Amino acid sequence: MHFFEQLIGTQLGLLMAFVAMAAIVVLSGIRLSIYGDALGERTGLGSGLIGLIFLAAVTSLPELVVSLTSVIQNTDLAQGADLAIGNMLGSNIFNLVILALMALLFPRKFVPKKMKNPHTDSTIYGLVLLAIFAGAFLLSNQSEGFIPYLQCSWVTLLLPIAYGFILLREHRQHTQEKTEPHLPSEETLEQLPAARFYSILGGLCGLIIASGIGLSILGSRMALAPEQGGLGLEASLIGTLFLAISTSLPELVISIASVRMGFLDMAVGNVLGSNIFNLLILFAADVAMRGESLLSHASSKHWMSVGMIGLLTLLAGLLLRTRSRKATTATAFVMVIAYLATLAFLS
Repeated sequence: MHFFEQLIGTQLGLLMAFVAMAAIVVLSGIRLSIYGDALGERTGLGSGLIGLIFLAAVTSLPELVVSLTSVIQNTDLAQGADLAIGNMLGSNIFNLVILALMALLFPRKFVPKKMKNPHTDSTIYGLVLLAIFAGAFLLSNQSEGFIPYLQCSWVTLLLPIAYGFILLREHRQHTQEKTEPHLPSEETLEQLPAARFYSILGGLCGLIIASGIGLSILGSRMALAPEQGGLGLEASLIGTLFLAISTSLPELVISIASVRMGFLDMAVGNVLGSNIFNLLILFAADVAMRGESLLSHASSKHWMSVGMIGLLTLLAGLLLRTRSRKATTATAFVMVIAYLATLAFLS
């Protein structure tokens, strides 16, 4: 423990520890997604519903843990809020850029016109939840009061309510459709005894939770002044850049693997589903702050991220409806350039 404290006491050591924690998140997230796919086979729910609920949740687990830990452990309310919100918004921005990267890296496999589903519904769901978030952010400095017991804003409560309606609607649609292809899971996973299977599943979740807590602690250290071993960066930038990208790596790796295997629908669904789930993190973090309004302590710089998510979501909807390779490439390039411009503004 003393060696670890000494290691993260320097800027180089801090970055090395951050990369190591991010690697654990990636490897655990990939393995957990494979187990999640096997869970769909074992339970008979199918990959569609499991992908929408379980895979989206587990690939968003690092974001959830990092945001909650940032709020709970930070005595500086503004820093905790900026890390939590920056992580959630930054992850959603990066997730949408994953779609552009898939189109640019695998042009022969990323062919939207061959998809069975253009994912219009998922795009609309993301915009609706983002609008609720923007409304909550806009009203955060007004005395709208808190919901008893939950101790959160009444506006943020609309997020889980809307998400519940989305799940019900998607469940009805999936029960009427044929089972879609899913990521191939190891046959041995479906044959494992239940106790061993669910123990490993829980262990992987625990590993991601522990790594997420570690990333949050390291993110707080990065906000310290250089003379204190930190990077001297703003908490909003650390959340939007370092924490967001590292916690979104599972989505990146899983989506690229899906595209390479020819499962474009699954890759797109994973990204958009994760973005929908990520917006629930605001509600969880607001509740975790207990009696304080999360958004009232957040930096106004997050409005840039909100606007960029809206723009990238619209561009993603356009990307998924392109009919020519040139249009697909052009739209993907615009998304990447917009992302880089956002990072430049926030820095």
